[in-house]
Amino acid sequence: MTTIARLTRAELRKLMAARSFLIGLALSAGLAVISVAVDAASAGKNGHAALGTAASTDQMLKLGSVCCVAMLVLGIIGSGSEYRHKTIIPAMLIAPRRGALVAAKVIGIAVAGAVLSTLTFGLGLATAVGELSGRHIHHLPADTGTLFAGSVIAGTLFGVIGVALGYITRSTIAAVVGAVGWVLFAELAILHTLAPHLAKWLVTGAASTLTDPGVLASRALTPATAIAVLSGYTLVLLAVATRLVLRRVAASPAHPPRGGARGAPPLCSVDRHSDGATAPPPASLSRAADQQPAAR
Repeated sequence: MTTIARLTRAELRKLMAARSFLIGLALSAGLAVISVAVDAASAGKNGHAALGTAASTDQMLKLGSVCCVAMLVLGIIGSGSEYRHKTIIPAMLIAPRRGALVAAKVIGIAVAGAVLSTLTFGLGLATAVGELSGRHIHHLPADTGTLFAGSVIAGTLFGVIGVALGYITRSTIAAVVGAVGWVLFAELAILHTLAPHLAKWLVTGAASTLTDPGVLASRALTPATAIAVLSGYTLVLLAVATRLVLRRVAASPAHPPRGGARGAPPLCSVDRHSDGATAPPPASLSRAADQQPAAR
């Protein structure tokens, strides 16, 4: 079994056992079911489209944004929390080739994204079918399958984007603030106002094509083009994150590791070779650490 395969298996086991993933899955699935139920209850009231019309069903199936937000946060937590809790240091000692470590993290989050997005959209769709069947309506819009696939793909890619942001910032809070700031200010407040014709080529524009029935119907971008655009942003961010992981020391500057004597390197630091591999601390520092309790 290759190093990446072993690391990926370990990453998947860690994700499946982590409370953050289980809580995120429960919240996203529950929010999807509640959203569909609320849309069905409000159909035909206060100017909303009647239940069973294409507009009403499309409104109920706007579930892709839930998948994207949930996976973005989980991806950020998956990589950013490694620095917060300093688990990145033993991980790099176990797997000196940092590129393999990043690849395993990406694969693990991608699998988790596919699972979470499938279950979230699937439960929401099942709720929508139940609501429609209760009113003797037995048809769905023709683009339901496209929305399902697009939501799963978008959610998976947003998970990988979250991993890249976590590695770039080495902080879960900074990554979340940066992502929200980009969407609300850079895209919606600035670029959409100054250059609205570029909106469809931005991250949110491409994601909306895959997850919003109205944007999909407008044909501003084809689903294949939207996937290519979103994948391009993902690969660029991931390339930047990987380069930074290969070049930087393991410890986060916001949470410096506690070391030995003044002026000496931290006992838990990880040295970096020119090829991106990491090496454990020198033996002399380890012996100094063992002798500290005796000195006291």
